[in-house]
Order: sequence, then C-alpha cells, then structure tokens
Amino acid sequence: MLSQQHYHDIKHLIAPGDIIAFGGTSLFSRWTKFTTRAQVTHTALVVDTPAIHSTEQGRHDLTMIEATSIKGKKGVMYNYVSERVKHYQGDVWWLPLHNNAKAQLQDNWQHFHDFLHQQHGKGYDVWQLFGAAIDVFDDHRWFNWLTYNRKKLNQWFCSELVAEGLRYAGIVSDVNPSETTPKDICQFDIFAPQYVQLKGRPKKIKGYNSINPLGWGNLG
Repeated sequence: MLSQQHYHDIKHLIAPGDIIAFGGTSLFSRWTKFTTRAQVTHTALVVDTPAIHSTEQGRHDLTMIEATSIKGKKGVMYNYVSERVKHYQGDVWWLPLHNNAKAQLQDNWQHFHDFLHQQHGKGYDVWQLFGAAIDVFDDHRWFNWLTYNRKKLNQWFCSELVAEGLRYAGIVSDVNPSETTPKDICQFDIFAPQYVQLKGRPKKIKGYNSINPLGWGNLG
C-alpha cells in the first residue's frame, strides 16, 4: 500500500537495510525504464540512523550507500538521504524491510556493515546494468554471453550492490546480484506492506513486494 509523506516527517522511522528507490528523468533513466518496464531506475541502501551521523549544519540525517554517477563522481559512495531527495530530479520512495528481514539484518549486522564499508570507492559498472536489464538471450545455449551477467564484484551498479548487501545481511540467498535490476529489488518480498513516496506525484511501484528472491538471476 502506497502513502505519500515528506521525508523529514518520517525519517525517524527509516532504519538500516531499508531501500531508497528512485525513478529519474535523465536519458539513462528513461532507457532503464524502457528496458525494464518499471518506474524505478536506481536503488540505494540505508546504512545508519539519524543519531549516528550529522551534516555540516548540525542536522541529524540518514546516510545511504549507492553505486552511482553524481556531481562528476562515479562509483560506490555514501550520501545523505535528505540531500539526495532534495536535489533528485524525479520520484523517490522509501521501502521499509519487514520484521523478519530486520531480524536477519540484526543477526548479521557486522557482516553487512563490513562488506559495504569495503566496497566504498569501488568503480561504477554501467555496462553490467545494461546486461541485467536486457535478458533476451539469457537462456540461450550459445548466445547467453551477450546479455547474461555472471557474478563479478570488482565494480558495481546500483541494484547489484544492494542485492549483495542484502545477501550479506542474510535477507536474500542464492541470488546473482549482477543480474538484479532496480525493478527486481523492489519486487522482492522482503518489505513491509506499506511503502512511502517521498517525492513526485503519487505513483505505485508495479509488482512491489511480490517475488520470492531465492535463486534470482541464476541460469537454469
């Protein structure tokens, strides 16, 4: 169920492991929407609570980690959620984990935190995103190499990093993160029934919270 709220009114409810999903208006975002038939073009992982970090102005805020290209920088980086919401050209949603997923994260917190910290500064792999979005040859005996991404974790695209982070959190298993699109992340059944749109006209995410991620993206 979708509701609409201002970020600063509900940021105290957002927790580590939750997903911030974006639907952009850039040429690349439009291409992603076309190839995946989805409103969501980018995903990021919340990694702390407002009490842990504060901005230069002294305002407590949430931090998220994402693989992206922004303000002339490319790669895996930490950003404040409020700044990304404020300046993003497009739609933004908050997807909260369900209670079982939160419990899994709590049990695996150190693995989750350490893994993401080790990825900070790694490169942005836009070509893998192309392969994840276009799956026409994935099941073909001879031509699957054209569109199927085998797991390669020296660089990241956005949902690939999120999927692997969720695996380290114990929330998903047996997933090929290199074949996981932003649309797929939003459709995994790991979220609470109600999610919140933080920016843009009210727009439901198709298939939200509806797919078992076990084995996602693996051939056969």
